[in-house]
Parts: sequence; C-alpha cells; structure tokens
Amino acid sequence: MTIFPFQVSEANQVYTRLAKLKPSTILEKEPNEPQDVVNISAEAKKKQIFEQTRKEALQRIRQVE
Repeated sequence: MTIFPFQVSEANQVYTRLAKLKPSTILEKEPNEPQDVVNISAEAKKKQIFEQTRKEALQRIRQVE
C-alpha cells in the first residue's frame, strides 16, 4: 500500500486540530442534531420478525444438541 505525502499531511492536520480541542468538546453532540428515523413497510417488518424468530429457534435447537 502506498501512502502519499499529502495523506500524511492531512492526517497530521486533523490530529493537530483535534489535539487543540478539550476532550469534553469532542464528546458533546449538537443539540439541534436531527434524530434518525427509519420507516419500514408492514411486509418488511413481518419478514424481519420472521427472520429473527427463525434465528432464535435455530439457536435454541443447536444449544439442545
């Protein structure tokens, strides 16, 4: 794998920028950040529940053996 000088420079710049910040600043999230919302169809939800149930059943069967 080849690492070019500009890649090292960019990584160094990011490190320097982050090193100047307080640790609490890095960990804080912006309060206005929107929450991720995922909508799935009824059919997809049924399929997901079926798959999860199947995995749990197979896992229980394998534990018994």
